[in-house]
Amino acid sequence: MSNEVEYQEQLNQYLENRTDLILVTYNRLEFTRRCLGYLFGRTKSPYRLIVVDNGSTDGTLDWLLQLHKENKIDTLIAFKRNYGLEHARAIALAHVQSKYHVYFDNDLVCPNLEPDWLAKEIAYMEKYPDYGAMAMHPQMLVGASIDLSPEAPEVVENNHVGATFLIMRTELMKEAGWRTTFTNRVADWYYAGKFHEKGFKSGWIKELW
Repeated sequence: MSNEVEYQEQLNQYLENRTDLILVTYNRLEFTRRCLGYLFGRTKSPYRLIVVDNGSTDGTLDWLLQLHKENKIDTLIAFKRNYGLEHARAIALAHVQSKYHVYFDNDLVCPNLEPDWLAKEIAYMEKYPDYGAMAMHPQMLVGASIDLSPEAPEVVENNHVGATFLIMRTELMKEAGWRTTFTNRVADWYYAGKFHEKGFKSGWIKELW
């Protein structure tokens, strides 16, 4: 019994010091290779990687299984068919145990990713408790009008924050819940709206690209 208690204490400490990262994949193997390659090589802060594969048919799952065997992926969930992004994220969220968690998409290619990006995101969330979600801002924002000038604040509030290493408050996200019926509203806008209803903001971290 003492060995079991000791193991559980070590496991709890391991999980407490790590931030859960969530990636949903569906095909696009070459993008996924590059995305995770940069993540593995340029992330110093401790994390736990949760990957949900949505029924890939291009060899992605075989590659992910190998990463799982190498302990580079902590939790791997594989669907036999594509159930959609939101369903996959909802399943992943059920496995999240950290105070904050991060979403990112498998088409993110980040050769200039800062090694301390995760620690910085967490620091901003601690500094601004009125924010429910923050993200790095991408080098190209399609169809978005956001003030990223030198005069702009370090966190630029916006109602639409995409999955560019989007950090969220886990308790808030679980409280908001996942939508069960489809609407024409983009998911990122939908959940930002949910956060705003509860008095929280969302925005881009100007320092992180």
